[in-house]
Amino acid sequence: MDAATAMQGKVATWLELAVAPDWRRERCKIQVHAVGPREGTCYAISMDGRWLCAGSGELTVFHGLSAALHFLKLMRIEDFEPGEPTGMPAVGTGNHYCMCTDDAQRLLPCNCANRRCATH
Repeated sequence: MDAATAMQGKVATWLELAVAPDWRRERCKIQVHAVGPREGTCYAISMDGRWLCAGSGELTVFHGLSAALHFLKLMRIEDFEPGEPTGMPAVGTGNHYCMCTDDAQRLLPCNCANRRCATH
């Protein structure tokens, strides 16, 4: 899946992923994609070919692979695969919601102004 194939309205939300029954979660194709101009810095997640977005419609971007994997662990997702690297997908509102992990491995909003993110 690349950014060009993503369409407005074709997104998955955190809530959809969080409340999905186990049988649905086991059938989902979850992929982790490197995004942005500096591949390997930021990542996005797709669920059955739909980009994962916050409830506000912003694309969820993870600063670092460890943040993306921590999010999947919190969602009880154990089965996933690497997706194709892509430019920053223009989905939902066209904006993004960046998350990172702190030193204690807590997932929190990323202070992108103080980091080198692919989103800036």
